[in-house]
Amino acid sequence: MLVASIADAETALQQPWPFMDKPSRLEAIRMIEECLAGHCSHQAAFAAFKAAASEQGLLKRNPPSVGLRKFDGVAEDLM
Repeated sequence: MLVASIADAETALQQPWPFMDKPSRLEAIRMIEECLAGHCSHQAAFAAFKAAASEQGLLKRNPPSVGLRKFDGVAEDLM
C-alpha cells in the first residue's frame, strides 16, 4: 500500500500488521488521531507511522528517480 497522506496512514494502520499490539503501532494510531483532531503536526504523526512501519519491516522505499540517478552520476564525476 502506498501511504502518501495522514488519511492513507490511518487506513494502513487499520490493516493487519505482523504485531498488532506493538507499542510503536499503538503510538502511531494515537498520533494519527491527534493529528486529525488538530492537536499535533502532520510531520510528527507521519514520523510515528514511519517508525512503526519500519520497526515491523513494512516500510519499503521507492527507488531513486531518474533525475536523482543522473545527479548522482554527475556528482560522482566531480569527485
